[in-house]
Amino acid sequence: MPREKWNARSGSREYFAWRNMRSRCMNQKSAAWKNYGGRGISVCEKWANDFDAFLSDMGPCPEGYSLDRVNVNGCYDLENCRWASWKTQANNKRTNINIEFDGETLTIAEWAGKLGIRVDTLWRRLQRMGPELAFTSENLVEKNASPLIHGTRVGYERFKCRCGECRSHNAKRHREYMASRAESQAKSG
Repeated sequence: MPREKWNARSGSREYFAWRNMRSRCMNQKSAAWKNYGGRGISVCEKWANDFDAFLSDMGPCPEGYSLDRVNVNGCYDLENCRWASWKTQANNKRTNINIEFDGETLTIAEWAGKLGIRVDTLWRRLQRMGPELAFTSENLVEKNASPLIHGTRVGYERFKCRCGECRSHNAKRHREYMASRAESQAKSG
């Protein structure tokens, strides 16, 4: 019977997490190399070639969790790694946009969850106004209210909303339309 290389079971979820971590950081032929090893992300000496040391430090992986780095720009070592849920990992990506408001920094998805609104709704609001207005509950549409979204063409034309935000958006849109129309006429004639 052949002897296992590691004391711990090598077919486990932890083993595949360790193997994939090493591949991303140490194998230039890996598809993920450019986002890990190519960016300078490395595996600590203790874990680089010793699965047993990795497992001893990290412990067993809970069901539904996978390996995550607390600091997405940091290396794989005991101080920077954890077992995390997919939701935690989704909020810990370098492509996320973090917004600070009222002394708290969260991703757009986390803010949307906290405010009880959809992520895309909050994203659109942030495109038009700062967090001070977008995160204030009186400026948000209630969950079960009509689909009126203030500061949009639909709000002004379809729902006939004449609040300051809708009027301002409509006036701006009208000015842009008139400017483009005058520019077209000047070119053609």
